[in-house]
Amino acid sequence: MTSFETLYNSYFKPVYAYVFARVRNAASAEDICAGVWKKGYEHFASFDESKGTFAQWIFTIARNETNMYWRLSWVKNVFSLTPQEDDLLPAADTAPLDKLEADLFRKQLLQALGKLSAKERDLISLKFYSGLNNRQIAAVTRLSESNVGTVLHRAIQKMRRYMENI
Repeated sequence: MTSFETLYNSYFKPVYAYVFARVRNAASAEDICAGVWKKGYEHFASFDESKGTFAQWIFTIARNETNMYWRLSWVKNVFSLTPQEDDLLPAADTAPLDKLEADLFRKQLLQALGKLSAKERDLISLKFYSGLNNRQIAAVTRLSESNVGTVLHRAIQKMRRYMENI
């Protein structure tokens, strides 16, 4: 079996990308990832390759930790007396017009993502932000591979239609 350190080095960036895509806040994504890798390290001895790949296992942990973050975030926001601010992706050094276009596109993309169900957003995040294939997504989400493909296709079509009509 490969060492935990080697797997960590291989999967840190895709796991972080997945979590960041779901929470859109760098500090929160870092905290969640710390929890993911802590759990992964603590339970690495119980990881069983015969039940699935390490990617499936660690992304399942990431998905569960991110879902827990949102459940706790909802409770905090409902009972909080102060509003929460969203951190979007940091801006790159670009020309002002390019930055405006990129910001507008990002805003429209986030609006389109907001029109999707939680399940669709989750699958989109796993596919495009983490780079998992449909088989890996199916293993993480416990959906069939064909169902993953169908949901992704329909979600992309919904987003495309929404963005064309903006």
